[in-house]
Amino acid sequence: MNDLAQQMIAPVLSLVFVAGGGWFTLEAVADESKQLQAKVEELEKDVGSQDVLEVKVQQVEDRLEKMEKLLEKTIDLQTKQAINTARICSATGADCR
Repeated sequence: MNDLAQQMIAPVLSLVFVAGGGWFTLEAVADESKQLQAKVEELEKDVGSQDVLEVKVQQVEDRLEKMEKLLEKTIDLQTKQAINTARICSATGADCR
């Protein structure tokens, strides 16, 4: 039995060592997975923030375009009013300054 015990000690110790190393590796992989998941979540949040920012920029650009069109219409209307006023003053001989 003594020889059998000595013959079994090395394989048993090797098995314990391998099992312990495997457990340690499994724990390390689990920790890395948690860290990777946290990084992915943060990146998703950043991408979401970027999408919101792009939408806001687009909305501002759309508003500016509308304002430019309104300004062009206002200038056109004022020009026509000034021309009409000048014609009225010229036709009536009024002093329009």
